[in-house]
Amino acid sequence: GLLLSGDEFQDTLILSPPGFGKTTLLRDLIRNLSDGGCRKAGGYQIGVVDERSEIAACYLGIPQNDIGKNTDIYDSCPKETGIQYLLRSMSPQIIAVDEIAGDCDLKAVEQAFGCGCRILATTHAGSMEELMQKPHWKKVFSLNIFKRFIVIEKHGNNPQYRVLDQEGREVSGGKK
Repeated sequence: GLLLSGDEFQDTLILSPPGFGKTTLLRDLIRNLSDGGCRKAGGYQIGVVDERSEIAACYLGIPQNDIGKNTDIYDSCPKETGIQYLLRSMSPQIIAVDEIAGDCDLKAVEQAFGCGCRILATTHAGSMEELMQKPHWKKVFSLNIFKRFIVIEKHGNNPQYRVLDQEGREVSGGKK
């Protein structure tokens, strides 16, 4: 429910340094949103662009990881191209991508947002402050694309998740 407003998913960006579990959390959220586990109206139609085959782990075109019953996937496809394909042919409600990095990725996300799709994505950053200092993210912030930010931090061996709104206020916190 922390990523919903009423019954509607809020565009969400997951951020942390490498190795903190962003992709695993992304996969779990995709499955949960696709299967309708957090929504009265049922599952969302989700389109995934799995550029490095880390989300679904497709083998011969078949996902080896459970990514939900209402999920379409483009495997081993650049994010920019995959998002275009999803927008033109799949009618997703949510587009999910892992590790948004450069201008091309951000432009594709911006286009999906402009077409009315919700966005679920990850990126490398140790904090909101670090993310906001990255030059190619300034336009994204000015467009207010993301309404929720999940910041993953490690305290010892335990990950801690903080969910922030677009103003940087904590929506909720706690260990998972």
